[in-house]
Amino acid sequence: MNKYLIVSTDKRSYLDLKNVVLELKSRNLPYFFLYARTPHRVFPTHHLDQFNYDCNVEISDSQCTSSTLGIALPFKPDVLLITNENWEPEKSILLEFKQKGCFIGCVESSSWIYGGIKSKLEIASRKSFPTNCVDIFFDHSSWGKKTKTLSNWISTKSIVTGHPRNDNFSLSSSEEKIIIVYGSMEREHHTHLLSIYNKLIKLDNWIVYYKPHPSETKDFPNDFNNVNLLKTYDEYFDVLSKSLHNIGIFSSVMYFPLVLNKNIIYVDAKTSGIEDEWDIENYRGHEYNFWSRVLGFKTFKEFETFIGEDFIKIIKKRNQDLEKHINNNLVLYKDDLTFMESKSNNPEVLKYFGDFHDNKASKRIIDYIEYGQ
Repeated sequence: MNKYLIVSTDKRSYLDLKNVVLELKSRNLPYFFLYARTPHRVFPTHHLDQFNYDCNVEISDSQCTSSTLGIALPFKPDVLLITNENWEPEKSILLEFKQKGCFIGCVESSSWIYGGIKSKLEIASRKSFPTNCVDIFFDHSSWGKKTKTLSNWISTKSIVTGHPRNDNFSLSSSEEKIIIVYGSMEREHHTHLLSIYNKLIKLDNWIVYYKPHPSETKDFPNDFNNVNLLKTYDEYFDVLSKSLHNIGIFSSVMYFPLVLNKNIIYVDAKTSGIEDEWDIENYRGHEYNFWSRVLGFKTFKEFETFIGEDFIKIIKKRNQDLEKHINNNLVLYKDDLTFMESKSNNPEVLKYFGDFHDNKASKRIIDYIEYGQ
């Protein structure tokens, strides 16, 4: 019987992992869940007062002291489950517990809908130390796993389970004259999406909200004066349940409005700026300088060779096929606002977010760890 340590350092990762904890509880498998529900990631060693815990074993004498958590655990864990593995403090936490002999499992935080140059760079960074200490990733869908493997991911490091965040998701739904625009952490997308919001707020008799990516308000603090923000998940779910139109890039943020059968208005790759990321010339300057520090490129030519012309051709074609299918089922955003009169066909595109949709992602994750299946 494995003993489990589960760590989340913000509200998003808490939502990603909490159903896995409920699965452990239902099986009476020993666990210690350390979690924060803050808008941004926090370090337990610096802000332990912002963390809570849940545990189903008696806490008496400490059996395992952790320098990265700043606490003593009631047992020495066999398994560590996390998400956000390529960010701190998760990177330091997973390294410490790998050195203690833990099996490391990671719930994939991205749906990997579009592939591109950035996806190949992201995969390369995941294969560097200490992120490469993760033993297995739990992917949302076969489509997402294929995006990763085309980007040079090691396919045996992932298993498709579905996203445990979505297990038993339930929300009542109604329709009011409410529009939600979904932001992005990427600078290029952020500007385009915020401009859409600013256009829509001029509509009469509509309430328009902007749902920022968790890091967006921190990265672009001066861009949100007088913007009607959904700052917390509680606020978001309350407004989502009553919304009519949901507008944004076709990415993981669209899952909840899809399953609630809201009208999905997708911002295509050209309008959002995603298409620009498929042109390697756009990486000269800031992007190249950033990735050369991360991955050690000495010249832009070396960077070009690493990405490869064949990869760009393959991924462009796949993205274009994806957009063709999306366009046949969802509503394309246009500045003339004609989307107001159209309705999306949501069930046809749910496959990009999961293979099963049966509320058993958490079960598959624990079955894999306990039984290898």
